[in-house]
Amino acid sequence: MRLTLARNRFRLYVAAAVLAAVASFVPTPFSLMLPGRAVDLRSVVSVSGRATPATPFFLTDVRFASHVTPLQMLAGMLPGATLFRTHQIVPGSMTAVEYEGVEREAMSESQSIAAVVAERAAGLKVPYPRSRVLVVYFSPSSRASKVLRPLDMIVALNGHPIASNVDVVHALAGVKPGSAVRMAVMRRGSEMTLAVPTIRYGDRTALGAYLTTIYQRPHIPVAVAFHLPDVSGSSGGLMFALDIYRRLRPQTLRVAQPVAGTGTIAYDGSVGPIEGASQKVIAARRAGAKIFLVPQDNYKEIAGTHGIRVIPVSTFRQALRALGG
Repeated sequence: MRLTLARNRFRLYVAAAVLAAVASFVPTPFSLMLPGRAVDLRSVVSVSGRATPATPFFLTDVRFASHVTPLQMLAGMLPGATLFRTHQIVPGSMTAVEYEGVEREAMSESQSIAAVVAERAAGLKVPYPRSRVLVVYFSPSSRASKVLRPLDMIVALNGHPIASNVDVVHALAGVKPGSAVRMAVMRRGSEMTLAVPTIRYGDRTALGAYLTTIYQRPHIPVAVAFHLPDVSGSSGGLMFALDIYRRLRPQTLRVAQPVAGTGTIAYDGSVGPIEGASQKVIAARRAGAKIFLVPQDNYKEIAGTHGIRVIPVSTFRQALRALGG
């Protein structure tokens, strides 16, 4: 009898140890998004011949914990934490290293766009850049992946010239979901015409592919340098542009309170949505920011935040007006 009890206890100990090991070390298909940092742009942006402002402007980011263990998933109950399936952020067709490379390129592109937008708004002459649209990766439901390849450059779609992601959306308007479109692409220096199948995406027709618009970077009159090795993605575009502008026009944009924000920015000055608004506003508040600029599309996520004034914007000009510029 005692031997049987001892064996049962041993089995329980083993089972408990196995469960503890699984909870502590075995990865899951889930990841965590947590509040990140608020980066003072005065220390990472340099504008040639211009003084460093006295008031901080903050770029905000998020922290990711990828493929968390069951034990780490408990952190999803912390304030500002969001638990999600990893493939919602990192596509299954890409490795984490490939995704990080795309995000680093997006950061570099956002810096270039921010400099152009800011210098144009400041009255300097900056030529509009030429652009091209590249295929980066595909969604799991995409049928276009059987025909297109990553890094294909889209030249035309059903006879419509393509110079931006928006051109693709417009060219697909009226196309029946599931039908094929005629697409001219450049692949390894050779142009070819392909029949590319489409899918239904919500209430519209789509390729089921992530596309990126690459611009030939124009010469800007005033040199701008960035020193930000540990942050990636395009969501810092708005704050980069505001920080550059205030250095170029310090008499026009005078802000006495610390400002933080987030939002992508396009060459036409439009501000686009981002991920992690809830996490970023927490980082801004912790850093002492009094104002937080957020894309209009994300405003509902953080409209009720206490301790900081949240201002939604859709364009760079709106952001300037919100700050008194």
